[in-house]
Amino acid sequence: MQSTLLTAEDVALQLRIKKYTVYELIKRGELPSSKVGKQVRVSQADLNSYLEAGRTGPRTKTNAAEADDENCPWDRPGSAANAAVLRGMSTDGMADESTSRASIIISGQDACIDLLLAKLAGTGEAALRSYMGCYNSLYALYNGRITMAAAHLWDAKTDTYNYPFIHHLLPGLPVGVLRLVGRMQGFYVKEENPLNIKSWKDLARPGITMINREKGCGTRILLDQKLSSLGIDPRSIPGYTRESSSHLGCVGIVAKGGADLGCGCARGAEGIHGIEFIPLQLEWYDFVFRLSDKNSFAVKSILDYVNSPEFKQDLEILGGYDTSQTGVYKEF
Repeated sequence: MQSTLLTAEDVALQLRIKKYTVYELIKRGELPSSKVGKQVRVSQADLNSYLEAGRTGPRTKTNAAEADDENCPWDRPGSAANAAVLRGMSTDGMADESTSRASIIISGQDACIDLLLAKLAGTGEAALRSYMGCYNSLYALYNGRITMAAAHLWDAKTDTYNYPFIHHLLPGLPVGVLRLVGRMQGFYVKEENPLNIKSWKDLARPGITMINREKGCGTRILLDQKLSSLGIDPRSIPGYTRESSSHLGCVGIVAKGGADLGCGCARGAEGIHGIEFIPLQLEWYDFVFRLSDKNSFAVKSILDYVNSPEFKQDLEILGGYDTSQTGVYKEF
């Protein structure tokens, strides 16, 4: 009988991605895994669940608990790490005993957050991570469910990232905003760009299909405002209502021919065979936290690290970031 335990190479073959991308999924908590000796193994059942969570179109609810989860605005289906955070919350949004053992709860998807978590781990601090979209992360921060929320929310009226949304979504809550990195947003298209897609205006061309991101994430908010400014009716774009909850999910669907383009950041396309990235807009990725937490050991450790030469050196090793504003800090 065929084993239900898969190696990273087995998973990579099934998903048609590179093996190191599998390790990234495991490291980010998106794909559950087990240790067998010194080797990592993924069960076929967990892989199937991961694929189902990223599937576009209607999804059948398997039980009442799952149906209730879909009503939770800060949940992202398929994120094991996010589910762990939510299971540690009581119904009034306060942390229960299991969650209170973590000194900090961070929400965000970018790889640079892995650096921050590694730095915290080196100090002995316990941390939890969630993979919510930006809008919902700020909502969770406002309600006291997380400690730090990553945001890359573009405001079309002011051509500014994050600050206008913070004013509107966190009324009366004193917060600090720490700039981490700049990232390039754009389109994922097939290699060699056979449809010659170059700009947001191309979304109005007949016959171009897309895979969208979920409501509340920074990429979706950027797209919707671009469409509005160009007078493009989203309902006219084939695939606009199909959603994927991650950059990697969008890339995978385009790579397999399920759409002509997807939206996301440049790093999401790295290492994916058959994909080309079309850069469109530089965005700024910030961390938002309550000022009441500023002097906590965990938050202070992150502030010190981001403002150190070491952080920029670590970002250079990762590659693909604009660090010209890294460490810029504002309070609201």
